[in-house]
Amino acid sequence: MHRYYLLQILILLSGSTIAQNKLPGLEGIIVERFYTTGREDCLTKYPEGNIPEGSITYRIFLDLDSGYRFQAAYGSPAHPLVMKSDKPIYNHPEAGYTHPNIQPLRALRKNTALLDSWLSVGAASENHIGIPRIYDYDGKDTLIQYEKGYLNNTPDKKGNHFANTDGMIRIEKPPYPTFFQIDSCLAGLGSVINRNELIIENGAWASLGKGTVGADSLTTNSILIAQITTSGQLELELNIMIGTPDGESIRYVSKNPVTGEKLHPALHYSSEKPQRKEKKKKNKKNKTV
Repeated sequence: MHRYYLLQILILLSGSTIAQNKLPGLEGIIVERFYTTGREDCLTKYPEGNIPEGSITYRIFLDLDSGYRFQAAYGSPAHPLVMKSDKPIYNHPEAGYTHPNIQPLRALRKNTALLDSWLSVGAASENHIGIPRIYDYDGKDTLIQYEKGYLNNTPDKKGNHFANTDGMIRIEKPPYPTFFQIDSCLAGLGSVINRNELIIENGAWASLGKGTVGADSLTTNSILIAQITTSGQLELELNIMIGTPDGESIRYVSKNPVTGEKLHPALHYSSEKPQRKEKKKKNKKNKTV
């Protein structure tokens, strides 16, 4: 495939783009501290290396208004899409996949396979879509029995662990991603290597057709677009395209907007270092849970 500006890809995906003075559709992002690795999670020894104790698995959700859909996350030469840490990004050596749609139930049960890093357009596994755990009122999927000793760490004083909620809702056919010109980025997610950044400068991952809505599209409408596990600080610079209720599209970027794009400050995110104790923070544009 010849290299060409991502604008051409986005036109193919959406058909049209609108620009407005307001910031409709995107309330912000939710960066969920999905799980904090405990001592027992590190017992399995792999030749390729182990997950460090205290690593945090972050799930990145788009927080959309009702009626809006996620269509694509993209990077261009003018504003790359960046996911990076000051420590290596963890990839599971046995069940490490570039996207969760090919991670079957039997793989989820294996030790720390659930903590693998990947990109998504809503799915959390072959048979699940992701939902922020604070909104997961259905609780844990009882069909998933994790290997003894793993995923039992309690990340906060309220006992918010997988015995209560796992942030996954079972569905027959989760939305499937399409990747454009990001092979080098995906190589850092599908194998065990010491990479600490994922940068997209002329490519995208997308939900074709109408796009993706959240598990509860009429209220929270939160769409899972990535999972990153690292023992370091996480920084994000995201550029996304969302579909409107009337069939148009809006492109939001974290910086340097060009014609047809709108700046949205919530798309730039930086976590506190995992070892620091901090009070829970929440705001409308950029949420951490």
